[in-house]
Amino acid sequence: MIRVKQNGYLILLLVWGWSAAAQESFGVQFIDNWNDTTITMGPGNVRYSDCYGFNINAQNYAVIGSTIGAHFLKITPTSIDYLVTKEGSFEGKTVQHRDYKKYKNYIYAVCDEGASSLQIFDVSFLPDSVHKVYDSNEFFEICHNIFIDTISAKLYACGPNNEGMKILDLTNPVAPKLALNFNNLPYVHDCFVRNDTAFLNAGSSGLVIYDFNQSSPVEIGLLNFYVDQGYNHSGWWSEDGLTYCFIDETLGKKIKYCRIDNGIQNINVNALFGTKNAINYIPHNIQLFMDFAFVSYYNEGLRIFDLKAKPIKEVAFYDTYLSESDFKLHGAWGVYLFKKDNIILISDRQGGLFSFYFPAPALRNIINDAAVFNIPFIDANSLIIIQPKDASKLKFSIYSINGALVYEKQSYLNWVNIPLFLNPGTYIYHVTSIDLKTSFSGMFVAN
Repeated sequence: MIRVKQNGYLILLLVWGWSAAAQESFGVQFIDNWNDTTITMGPGNVRYSDCYGFNINAQNYAVIGSTIGAHFLKITPTSIDYLVTKEGSFEGKTVQHRDYKKYKNYIYAVCDEGASSLQIFDVSFLPDSVHKVYDSNEFFEICHNIFIDTISAKLYACGPNNEGMKILDLTNPVAPKLALNFNNLPYVHDCFVRNDTAFLNAGSSGLVIYDFNQSSPVEIGLLNFYVDQGYNHSGWWSEDGLTYCFIDETLGKKIKYCRIDNGIQNINVNALFGTKNAINYIPHNIQLFMDFAFVSYYNEGLRIFDLKAKPIKEVAFYDTYLSESDFKLHGAWGVYLFKKDNIILISDRQGGLFSFYFPAPALRNIINDAAVFNIPFIDANSLIIIQPKDASKLKFSIYSINGALVYEKQSYLNWVNIPLFLNPGTYIYHVTSIDLKTSFSGMFVAN
């Protein structure tokens, strides 16, 4: 067991290990769910598509797409609070996908259906208001995904009007200009770009990597034939630049893990990973942080994988779509991380926006055995470690020195948030791992 005090809470953590039979969640804490049942439904009871998170004036916000348009919400550690809706240029039950990204104080919005457009919203006045400052189909009507390279101020529009890709110059954020028509590939489904290096998920053409620093793009990496290949859909490049993971949106295909220590030109698939029932399901979108992969899995919800484990293993999950369905494209669509706050967003096609808590930095320190032994509850960086094997189903109790129960919590997490709003005094804590039938006790002083 590990105790970590962070931000006024005690986080109790038990080493990874669990049995997930028939469980709806493990290792991740549900915070809230927003779902407006008055929104027009499309085929399959679909209302929503992608989500995106951003921070304005030290406050977290989210935007989620629906058949109507963009819904803006405030994200807190305890809630999702609805703020305002901005209609899309095209709306209705045939809308399947909207996508959003932020640059400076603006949210850029596209839609992949109907007589749509590129919309730009000024979000600098949140939480009070959102203002549309641009709405034009000059560059395209429909567009599947966008990515903004904030370093070079370029917007990459994937699949504009079902063609390759367009790059827009955002030097003036509210007056984009066409920088490049990219037709080297017949279609680009999605991309990840950093400082002009672009990983292009090009569907049946595979994964193609380009350098867009010059006026004439240069291909610097290619994976057009690889193990377990499907429709190359989306991917994420790690912050340290050494790992890239991508998803094939094809039934039964696993997620691909690539190490690029030896240069992007030598990229290859080094490992495959997925859920225990991956053969029956389809992953959709992914983000990486601290060697964890956060994945939105159709029909299976949020799935979290430890990329440092050998082999890569699933360590936490929350199923946002509990209905059984032969149709494999229901449920979770988008995923977004608020890294500083350990909050995860999942957009579910039928269920709306979900928020979760997952303390990635603390858990990564445990997995790396980077522990500091100290007196518990004293300073914000203290850790105390006791390591039973494969512990879960944690029950935690705090008693006053005279034996009165003052706090108790039980869950299927292998960590528990403990609020430390205790009066000064001496207390006894008791931790029980229900499945292993083991327990630990100790004493601490609250100041």
